[in-house]
Amino acid sequence: MKIDKNRPMYSLSVEEYMQLNQEILANFKSPEAENEKNNTEIMDIDEAAIYLKMAKQTVYSMTSKKTLPYFKRGKRIFFRKVELLGWLEKGRKYTNEELLAKIKQE
Repeated sequence: MKIDKNRPMYSLSVEEYMQLNQEILANFKSPEAENEKNNTEIMDIDEAAIYLKMAKQTVYSMTSKKTLPYFKRGKRIFFRKVELLGWLEKGRKYTNEELLAKIKQE
């Protein structure tokens, strides 16, 4: 059954309303599915440099010093997006208020 999407909601039958809801839900991407995609997303050196907003040579240098998480297949270097994000977050500096709140909790 084809539903005219310009029709007011109050004029839909129960069946049409249920079908419209099913169409909407079928096109909805859950946050869990999006996180799963990000966790498994693999990037090459060019994509990693863009993601990190660094020069490609800087990324190469960091991998040779083993300061950046990566894996290698043959001569090519690859990165997991979630691991790069974790690496970035490790360098986070906390505000004085956050540090005081953390001290008070302990």
